[in-house]
Amino acid sequence: MIWLAWRRHRLSVLIMVGLTAALGLWMAYVTHSYDGLVSARIPTPSEVAQLSDLQNQSTVIALLLLFLPCLIGVVLGAPLIAGEYRDRTNRLAWTQSISRTRWTVTKWWVVGLASVVLAAALVPVAQWWSGRTSLQFGVSLFGFAFGRIQPHTFAVTGVAPVAYTLFAFALGVTLGALLRRTAWAVVGTVVIYGLLALLMATTIRPVLAPQVFVPFAEGGTASAPLTSDPQYPWDLGAGFRFAPGTRVPAGSPSASDIGQRCVNLPTGGPACLATHRVQIGEAYQPADHYWALQWRESALYLGLAVLLFGVAILAVRRMRE
Repeated sequence: MIWLAWRRHRLSVLIMVGLTAALGLWMAYVTHSYDGLVSARIPTPSEVAQLSDLQNQSTVIALLLLFLPCLIGVVLGAPLIAGEYRDRTNRLAWTQSISRTRWTVTKWWVVGLASVVLAAALVPVAQWWSGRTSLQFGVSLFGFAFGRIQPHTFAVTGVAPVAYTLFAFALGVTLGALLRRTAWAVVGTVVIYGLLALLMATTIRPVLAPQVFVPFAEGGTASAPLTSDPQYPWDLGAGFRFAPGTRVPAGSPSASDIGQRCVNLPTGGPACLATHRVQIGEAYQPADHYWALQWRESALYLGLAVLLFGVAILAVRRMRE
């Protein structure tokens, strides 16, 4: 059964291996090109043009790295069951004294293991590439700040890409089992994966670890908190909180509600904030929270992948031949 599963899907796996290897070689080429151009002397106009081209290539690479887990889910996950149902090859397996559960589990872990290995193999290269381009060469991908905790770098380094890949693969398999149409499973995988990634980066990840809040000084600015990590913290934007030690009765308005009401007053906004003991400032995730966020977010994605795996088994067991 293992050999059959590999024979059935080896072409798709080999295609993804080739694409992953090509992406890794491209990252090595761009980094090597930066090494040859970046120096202490003032660059010539032609070198400035080459540096601009390399930065554009780095942005494209970053986009491909962000989309790679979803691509694996589309190429390897979506056709895993839906393709068998379309070609009616599932009937052959189910008439050979192989249970549907064993058939699903075997195919799932054979191709799923290949997907995880692909993602894990690319992570060290992406970690090296992002560190060299962003920190050493000062390339600001997508115009955002430097640092591995920044959303565009966080999602392509550490252990998170492996969890993303396993989730995307499980999502593609499950949608294929439920919808029984590869094209529909592909569309559903792209849409759901993209929406969850956006929700995670904007809403869930910022609260997976305690935030650092820096109240604005009188000049209206807040400085980033100092950490033991030399990289930049992740700026989560301005917000409100109750001053430390403030007792907030149950059912009272939140600090954000009170703060918004105070700052919208024509005059007396600072006095209103002081009366309610509400502070306005900047929230951060320090750079040394990187690994805590990586492990907690990965655990969420792995939990979702396990849940989807169970749904896929139930869908196959209920599937009509």
